[in-house]
Amino acid sequence: FRCSDSGNSFTFAFMTDIHLQPERRAGEGFAAAIERVNQIAPDFVITGGDLIMDALEQTCERSASLYSLYGELTKNFAMPVYNTIGNHEVFGLYEKSGVSPQHAEYGKVMYLQNMGYDQAYYSFDYKNWHFIILDGIGLAPERRYFGHVDSLQLAWLENDLRAVGPATPIVVCTHIPLVTAYGQFRHGATYGLGRGEIIINAAEVLSRFANHHIKLVLQGHHHIVEHIHFRDAHYISGGAVCGAWWQGPRDGFPEGFVMIDVKNDDFTWRYETFGWMAKNETESE
Repeated sequence: FRCSDSGNSFTFAFMTDIHLQPERRAGEGFAAAIERVNQIAPDFVITGGDLIMDALEQTCERSASLYSLYGELTKNFAMPVYNTIGNHEVFGLYEKSGVSPQHAEYGKVMYLQNMGYDQAYYSFDYKNWHFIILDGIGLAPERRYFGHVDSLQLAWLENDLRAVGPATPIVVCTHIPLVTAYGQFRHGATYGLGRGEIIINAAEVLSRFANHHIKLVLQGHHHIVEHIHFRDAHYISGGAVCGAWWQGPRDGFPEGFVMIDVKNDDFTWRYETFGWMAKNETESE
């Protein structure tokens, strides 16, 4: 394929773990992050899941109001937004919610309806790059989530990649990570990640890219900034727009998002903060 310096240069933002809620000044914080993104003016935004806080164990009314708030605030972006599903977007999964599995919007339905998607995984092309948004949220019979890409999605992925040339740079986005060393950093060298901390069939997912040029994997979930480079692929965990759930930094990582600058078939990246300062509970609103 041919590269032109101007035609194949672009920028995009990766904003993960927003955890939007009416409490903790989260709306104000997200608005500040949007304002900062608009100042930078990337070509588009990809969100990394956990957009709201929370649909897992809340009532229909609370969940619907959070999706409504998210929809209203994201109208302020000056560029297109591509969303990724996170575990907190799954409506009524926990029994504590009081929601029946027979509810019309149970599970991922509420997310799909509010985002206007037919399914929670999809792909798109921009310039000479191919972008794949995965649904890495598996739903267990005991009404818990775990990191998993199911067989239907794997079949879809194989079909999607058939139309992608072997030299085309690919970006994959998933909420729960495919690759992370966070457990070792936080808990010790022999720590084993739980089913809710990692996509348990990550090797199966990544094997689908064996004959393709996977360049970048964008991940969320752990609210940390992490960069793992293996072979030619970069696995970047993008921190959290909310930091530690709008109560300050998480493990020393402040509230922020990732900016990616693409030039031809390579990229550079940086973590951008947006001047947010969480208030202590004792401070007045």
